[in-house]
Amino acid sequence: MSNTDFLRQSEADLLPPGFVHGHSFELCIGEYRGYAEVDGWHPARREAVEICQSETGGAPKAGQRRKMASDALKLIFLKSQGCIDHARMYVTSPEMYTWFHQAGSWLSSACRYYEIHVELKRHDKKHIRKRVRNVMRRARSESHL
Repeated sequence: MSNTDFLRQSEADLLPPGFVHGHSFELCIGEYRGYAEVDGWHPARREAVEICQSETGGAPKAGQRRKMASDALKLIFLKSQGCIDHARMYVTSPEMYTWFHQAGSWLSSACRYYEIHVELKRHDKKHIRKRVRNVMRRARSESHL
């Protein structure tokens, strides 16, 4: 299993029962057509989930905060277009979860305003968390080459 496949499977494992992993919405804005994929989708509840997998081990880095902001913006946009009714974000890092809820930032305010609930979700098994952390660490070091 490739690292990408592993990370996608570990995302799917975090989703509650009834959620479809990797659902795409087609967006039509005037003549423009685009797509937005969410990590999890429950068609009956019209609820989307975005998953921010990170194992920070300290304060979240700027890239991790930007990833969370990007996911929130996607969910806000999908709500504004009527594609979804409910939205959640899962974070896998206790440090990221704490930062989000204590920061007093525009991101935390926007999620509250648009009713995007942010929850801490941990992988059930320690070896899964360790592998996710190692895969992400390798990806970061490869991107700096």
